[in-house]
Amino acid sequence: MEFSDLPSDPAGAGLAARRFAAALAHEALLEQTARLEARLAAGGGLEALFAVEQALDLAWPSAAPTCELIWATEGAAEALSLRAFDEAGRLLLAQVYGGKGLKHG
Repeated sequence: MEFSDLPSDPAGAGLAARRFAAALAHEALLEQTARLEARLAAGGGLEALFAVEQALDLAWPSAAPTCELIWATEGAAEALSLRAFDEAGRLLLAQVYGGKGLKHG
């Protein structure tokens, strides 16, 4: 698991998703990824959630895996959590981005 600070705008959320996909590619896990989960703290705003979705869709050379986007309505310890799973549901990679958070405002 990795912890990083993100800028307080949707571009920061998109950058985090691109970094996550790059980490999957570096570990040769892109092709094994069947499902993605992105959990964004509600304070991040819907724009940030859409930026994550777009960045993940663009990261795959062919069709992106199934992506579950979760906009957390309760106070979350992290601003953005990304996880990748294989066909059997095994966790391939998990990263957390937070700190100053993705404050919407």
